Amino acid sequence: MMQPSHTVLSTFVMVVSSLLMSSAHSRLPDLAPKPQPYNAWVAGSNNCTCVRELTQLKKELQEESQQRQELKGALETYVSELYELRAMVRSLKNSTPPAEKYSKLRSLAKALPAVSFNAKLSYNRELKPLDTVVFDTVITNNGEAYNAETGKFTAPVPGTYVFYATILSGYNTKVETAIIINDKEVARMYSGAHDAHGSGSNAAIVNLKNGDSVWVRLLYQGGNHVHGYYSTFSGAIMTEQQEQ
Repeated sequence: MMQPSHTVLSTFVMVVSSLLMSSAHSRLPDLAPKPQPYNAWVAGSNNCTCVRELTQLKKELQEESQQRQELKGALETYVSELYELRAMVRSLKNSTPPAEKYSKLRSLAKALPAVSFNAKLSYNRELKPLDTVVFDTVITNNGEAYNAETGKFTAPVPGTYVFYATILSGYNTKVETAIIINDKEVARMYSGAHDAHGSGSNAAIVNLKNGDSVWVRLLYQGGNHVHGYYSTFSGAIMTEQQEQ
């Protein structure tokens, strides 16, 4: 038997290889990307998300702008108030009284006599009409013008004085009293309460001459019980006057 020649064998191999490659290409899938169809719903969803984000961003920017405007307004107010305070300080500095006025005021204060007192009742008292309420416990008595034994204040110098009295009634009773100057009534106090103690107070500013007397008296109306500890009497000179 004759052997095929080398040329015939090579040709056969080439034909077989070509057929195999053609068959493989026919079975391989198409790897190129295929265009996707347009999806209107997906595109609309993306657009809605962008619109919401833009709207939120716009809202935040508006809020920040408003806050800045408010801060600016507050800062302008503070600056305006600061300028006003500076103007007030300058005005006060320019209107400060001279040292001579202070010296005169100090001289007047030194010349004014130290006349003042404060006394209280240390026990309960049953009085008759027109009796003097004697405040027996002295707390202050500058000038020694108040007498704790008689309950009367005597003006040591002429001037304008102020007096103040507080009277506490007994339980479930009433009592009426008055501040008296030289037997003349100048201020009344009503004290009383239902099922309790009642407190009454009054004050008087009067001009007194040297030797005038001031005290607290029980009146005819009402009861006669004056409760201690809470009942007080006080007075002081305000300005001194020349005797006429």
